[in-house]
Amino acid sequence: MCGIAGIINFKTSSLNSEPIRKMTDSISHRGPDDSGYFYDNNVAFGFRRLSILDIKHGNQPMQSPDGRYVVVYNGEIYNFKELRKRLIQKGFNFKTECDTEVLLHAFQHWGIDCVSKLNGMFAFAVYDNLKKKVFFGRDRLGIKPLYYALVDDNLLFGSEMKAILQHPLFRRSANLEAISSYLTFRYPQGDSPVFKGIKRLMPGHTMAFDSYGVSISKYWEIPFFDKKEDLGEQYYLDKTEELLEKAVERRLVSDVPLGALLSGGLDSSLIVAYMTKYSPDRIKTYSIGFDEEGYDESNYAKIVAEHCGVEHLSIKLKQSDYIDQLTKTIRHKDAPLSIPHEVALLNVCKELKKHTTVVISGEGADELFGGYGRVQRSPMDFKKITFVKNNFPISLHKPLLKIMGAGGNIDSWLSVNNHMEHFFSVYNWIPFQEKWNIFSDTTMDIINNDKSSLEFWEHDFEKVSGGNEYDKILYMFEKNHLNCLLDRLDSMSMAASVEARVPFVDHELVEFASTIPIKYKLKWKSPIHQVKSIFTNSFDASENLDHSKYILRKLGSKTLPKVIVSRRKKGFPVPLDSWIKNGMITHAKEILLDDRTKNRNLFRHSQLEKLLNNKQNLDYDFWGKKIWMLMNVELWFREFVD
Repeated sequence: MCGIAGIINFKTSSLNSEPIRKMTDSISHRGPDDSGYFYDNNVAFGFRRLSILDIKHGNQPMQSPDGRYVVVYNGEIYNFKELRKRLIQKGFNFKTECDTEVLLHAFQHWGIDCVSKLNGMFAFAVYDNLKKKVFFGRDRLGIKPLYYALVDDNLLFGSEMKAILQHPLFRRSANLEAISSYLTFRYPQGDSPVFKGIKRLMPGHTMAFDSYGVSISKYWEIPFFDKKEDLGEQYYLDKTEELLEKAVERRLVSDVPLGALLSGGLDSSLIVAYMTKYSPDRIKTYSIGFDEEGYDESNYAKIVAEHCGVEHLSIKLKQSDYIDQLTKTIRHKDAPLSIPHEVALLNVCKELKKHTTVVISGEGADELFGGYGRVQRSPMDFKKITFVKNNFPISLHKPLLKIMGAGGNIDSWLSVNNHMEHFFSVYNWIPFQEKWNIFSDTTMDIINNDKSSLEFWEHDFEKVSGGNEYDKILYMFEKNHLNCLLDRLDSMSMAASVEARVPFVDHELVEFASTIPIKYKLKWKSPIHQVKSIFTNSFDASENLDHSKYILRKLGSKTLPKVIVSRRKKGFPVPLDSWIKNGMITHAKEILLDDRTKNRNLFRHSQLEKLLNNKQNLDYDFWGKKIWMLMNVELWFREFVD
């Protein structure tokens, strides 16, 4: 696990490589154990190493024996031993026991198509000195980041945006379309983050750069099936268990101490149970909560720890600590934080670094197996809307939908014209119209009513237009929501020099999960409960009338305490509404209503005042989340743009 950076220019005979050291030093937290550099007239590579495998060897940049190829690489290839054997049979000789050399020889043998052979998380650059070309690859799900920017004839790249920001030719300015996307979806969608001019190489893509410019290709994407064959519950249970255990076992390979993030929820508890099955050493687990009733899951984590026989450490974060650390955490990430608990995640990673260098985490389970029931069950409501509109006169629409659970959302239900619009009505942090009212006229002119963001989502909905409505929503979560979680896990763990591994995002498990019929993910408790759902909205039906993550709960019943298996999802909540009432609102007003923010003219001052002074009665701290996100945006501007 490492940090990589580079400067490339094939239109010069004398590259200015001086900035590479500053670029590489800016990501030293990703690799505090060692550093390395490569230079020639066209390419400068920088590398920071966090030693995980073959600690004495494996330094980078690594060159092929003939000097033609040079690689810098960030990640872990879990099947490197199998690939090593294959490459030895092809005549390659190895000097180390590390996966970097396997990647280098794999590229020599298969070229950029080697990415299809790799099981793991990775972002790499390989320089072909003969062809004067650099090839880049990123893992299928985007676990490891790779950012790049074209400045004049230079291609700059790095594991984090801060590496690119260090180059003197790069000029910082905000990408307001990405900021707008962030405020609605808590993460800028697509390949454009918050800095104008910086791109991220998308998951499952490769890229090449030479004197002709950049070319990008897709080599993998999350599969989607319009129709699925039902092979029976037992088959899906057995295969899921087999693939998940295999994914966990693969991720236990390490020459340094290894632990797990344990929230006490189903996903992390399953991971810990499988870890104890395959690890010869006693596992260390870690959790963090808040000093607020209903926002601390440490008791559940302790139940799992005792059940599995692991050594557990639980810490708590106070409101004052959180506010003090918010700006520092934004600085670490180079972007507004996507999820309120990122501050807590950074804290727990710093604590576990005292004992552990590699940590296993449960990201991906909710997206793959139906853990966000309140949104992933929403196609039920959309089907009601479509049925009523298509089969009854307009005069009956309101009374029928009211009977079917619309309640106070009747006007919202009636305004829906297609599945994407309905999805947006339930999947947002700040709804489009509310956000547009907050933005200034100047900002609205630039973002053009989120035209590019809407086109991004339209493209994905069109791609799955023939499928089951439930599968469509799970696909959106797998493809777009998961990126946010993986990005925040990488940035917060690596800020503490900790490598995080995610078994649920093993691509073989993802491919199989895509074939599982929805009824084995979101399962009605009984036929009577399914009938009741006709007269209940999706939010109320979720986890009351059905079982979310049904397959994982069945697997958990074999290895975990019943209280853990039957728990409702909590999702690592942060008590933002409570904190806002307890003084945080004053801090928010100091930031959002001062002259510095007002003169920026990003937002309408009057609308910010209205939001801050009028509490919205929303579930799940969503009023607090809106204020928190707006604070993030302004704090990011002050740290990085001003």
